[in-house]
Amino acid sequence: MSFSPPSGLTFHTVNDVPVVLLSAGLSRVVSFLQALQVSSPNLHLYHDWWQHDGLHFERSRIKFHDLFGMVETPQALFEATPADDEVFVGIAPDDNSWYLRFRVEWDVDDQGIIGRFAITVPAALGEAFRAEVALSFERLLVEEASENYYKRIIV
Repeated sequence: MSFSPPSGLTFHTVNDVPVVLLSAGLSRVVSFLQALQVSSPNLHLYHDWWQHDGLHFERSRIKFHDLFGMVETPQALFEATPADDEVFVGIAPDDNSWYLRFRVEWDVDDQGIIGRFAITVPAALGEAFRAEVALSFERLLVEEASENYYKRIIV
């Protein structure tokens, strides 16, 4: 069965940000998402090639503990990211109610590690996400309808 992105609101970084900021921000995002889990704690880990060539592959099943480990440090984020150009890590729960995607890589000058992420949540959770997570990013995030976001990024 192929994966379809959920509908709702997508919050995403406008530009690449330093990996230290990304790691701290993603830890807040994952905490927010874990608090939403009232059913199965199982997550699906994808290699998200949407911006590379439009493909999307499930790699494994993980738990929130594994996801926290992937985002807890800049080095963990770097190691979790596929080496292929424009390939993101994608995470979704069994019910596909939200979708998190992130990527880190060396900047063009090979001087530092930068990254970006996007999280799609149901529209009903938009206000809670803004208050609990988005405000802490200090204008680094843009919010838009998920349909518009995915239409723009999937090649």
